[in-house]
Amino acid sequence: MSINSIGQIGSYGGGFGGGGISEETRRKLIALGIDPRTVTSEAQAQALIQNAIKIRKSAKIPLPVNVCQGEREIISKAKTLAAKMGLVVSGATPLEQILKAISDKIDSGNYDEHKAEFASLQQAYQTVKQNRNAVFANMNYSASLNKMMLGL
Repeated sequence: MSINSIGQIGSYGGGFGGGGISEETRRKLIALGIDPRTVTSEAQAQALIQNAIKIRKSAKIPLPVNVCQGEREIISKAKTLAAKMGLVVSGATPLEQILKAISDKIDSGNYDEHKAEFASLQQAYQTVKQNRNAVFANMNYSASLNKMMLGL
């Protein structure tokens, strides 16, 4: 496929495959060892991800964990907050599950003094996710432009 104008860059798949899947889904596929170029839709990608997770759990293969430094700090703070609230969290528990458990505990009990700290953790986590997604989107766009410039 050749690109004859700048307007076509947005529609150019650039060999990434799976043009209809989000960046987050693409990263999950890669982390699970699935080539995103074999996927044609978001629904198909989500089904593959769920199936791969189910197989890994049944085979007791640990799921890959790719976390950045900012996310590690948030995980540490979330575990500390969970401990303050009497929740037991294992080392392998994903951050989303820790935050959900804290939220459920705050909703069900008298833990109003921890609401501000929890809200701060949630905001920090959302910021980290948005920044990570923006970086990957920019990298993909840059790769597309590089391929276009090289005529690949």
